[in-house]
Amino acid sequence: MHALLMSLLLSLAPSCGHAATSATPAGGSAPTAAATPPREAAAKPKISLEAAQATALKQVPGTVIDSELEREHGRWIYSIEIQPTDRAQPRKEVEVDGDTGSVILVEAEDYDD
Repeated sequence: MHALLMSLLLSLAPSCGHAATSATPAGGSAPTAAATPPREAAAKPKISLEAAQATALKQVPGTVIDSELEREHGRWIYSIEIQPTDRAQPRKEVEVDGDTGSVILVEAEDYDD
């Protein structure tokens, strides 16, 4: 039925003064790949690990001990463990948003786990 309607509309279009520019294939919908960005584009954070570490070190001066990137609640989060310059202080975990570069959390590392 759909193919018959499309055929009828396309045959009438020139007589109405409207040009037929495109038609949807009979079996489906119009392609949208060009209009929709690929899912892989969001598969990585917008800021680099180095930029996240620099941001964390501005918040807690010291030495980066460990870093990891995780996907949490649909957001990229860098977790950066820092030994403060003042070694009497406990290590700190600084979380940096991987898309905005803003600091989300600073807390002392808990070794009681």
